[in-house]
Amino acid sequence: MIELRNVSKIYKNGVHALDHVNLTIQDAEFVAIIGLSGAGKSTLLRSINRLNEITDGEILIDGKSITKANKKELKKIRTQIGLISQSFNLVKRNTVQKNVLSGKLGTYSTLKSTLGLFSDKDYQL
Repeated sequence: MIELRNVSKIYKNGVHALDHVNLTIQDAEFVAIIGLSGAGKSTLLRSINRLNEITDGEILIDGKSITKANKKELKKIRTQIGLISQSFNLVKRNTVQKNVLSGKLGTYSTLKSTLGLFSDKDYQL
């Protein structure tokens, strides 16, 4: 489950990208986030895995605060989160499957990561 509790993000230039957002997404729930350009969709998604630091509030993943997590805890929590951008950060010469599996690279040794040796279990996901 993903929970956002009173989450706000104010950028240094004063832009309020998120303003006291409260949201709960249950396990296996399908959610679409839609809105105009600049509405805060990307900020919201990037905040969930702490690629953007929020200004106020708390974000929990399966009851664990990602907002308060230290580096080690954050790395562990991030292994449970998948974020695929529309085009940015995708490798064009890779298949969709390989781009998705790239999210698992942090859980593999350098050698396996370099060679792209994913397990059968990863392919089943």
